[in-house]
Amino acid sequence: MDHRFEQARQRIHDAYSHKDTGEMPVLVMDVNYWVSGESPQLIPDDYFTSPASMLEFQLAKIDRHLAWFQDDYIPVLWPWYGTVVVPSAIGSTVLFQRGMDPAVEGRLLERPEEIRKLQPPNPLTDGLMPRVLETIRHFRQHSDLPVMFTDAQGPLNIALTLCGVENFFVWVREQPALAHELMDYATEVLIGWIRLQKQYAGQPENGGAFPHSILLPEGFGGVCISDDDCTVMSPRMYREFVVPYNSRVFKAFGGGTLHYCGSAKHQIDNFLATEGLTGINCFCMGDFHQILSMQQKFENRLTLMVCDFTPLHIESYYRELLADLRTKGTILATYPAAEFALEEDKYQIVPRDGAQLAQEAARVIGPCLAKPRRLLRAP
Repeated sequence: MDHRFEQARQRIHDAYSHKDTGEMPVLVMDVNYWVSGESPQLIPDDYFTSPASMLEFQLAKIDRHLAWFQDDYIPVLWPWYGTVVVPSAIGSTVLFQRGMDPAVEGRLLERPEEIRKLQPPNPLTDGLMPRVLETIRHFRQHSDLPVMFTDAQGPLNIALTLCGVENFFVWVREQPALAHELMDYATEVLIGWIRLQKQYAGQPENGGAFPHSILLPEGFGGVCISDDDCTVMSPRMYREFVVPYNSRVFKAFGGGTLHYCGSAKHQIDNFLATEGLTGINCFCMGDFHQILSMQQKFENRLTLMVCDFTPLHIESYYRELLADLRTKGTILATYPAAEFALEEDKYQIVPRDGAQLAQEAARVIGPCLAKPRRLLRAP
């Protein structure tokens, strides 16, 4: 097993080092730590209230994965409470619904002047932060696997969760100084929160990250943030109101990666201008033209993780993608979800058998690689 992980680490490090090896790391991510898209009957009722239940659920997935697949996944545990942990600690109301990840209910900020009333949260008492810290503590006490910090939405996503997309875009035009204050506040809160979690998890500040469960190798930073709303912002607005704050986060942890879903071709130059950014994690939703454009512009500069929930038509999707995908500086990951399928550039609700779906993805992808690999282990 150690040899398997050594090979995976080397392949991933080669991708970040932009070595032209003729192959790329591949991951069949049936070990998702989130629950949205999972078969409802498999989700423990106490997943978000019992660290022991969360640990058992994740360990069972990891054990099954390692028994079935010979890919480049390296086990990691996630203290997972949705994408709303920071807003919950600031004062947002959180909803827990059966079979879904926690979500925010409504906006916390309605008027721009309310930004100046925001106070830094106390991670030991506020919102979901104490629950995350207790989960990290429990994971470390009962497992020797590495433990991630919880999902890190970037400063932009935190700001938009607090005030709403419409309000933020209006404030950028009418009250730009206050919009910058909100972004500055979100940035400082996020940096402090990640630092504290790293201390609890025993992670170095400049290492230990697993963007969407894909190892970020040593020397390429210690943080990964999500920035899904980059897809709906103009390049000019994103350059002024997001790039400097993302850069501050990345520089605080010696570099890191950025995730988004969808298409952000218009932000490629802004990604390249973001200080400390070492990689992009893109759930491309079938936009292969975007991927090829990024590969060309990112060459020898940024690593590209090409990801998606496993499509409805697995074979045609991966044959088309892998026909032109460069291996240099690239990582490929498919995320089988029993209730989600990519179809016609959208994620649709399509119930499937999650275990069979993961195995079928491995069978299809392996032979299509530039250097074919057997991703599904022999029974």
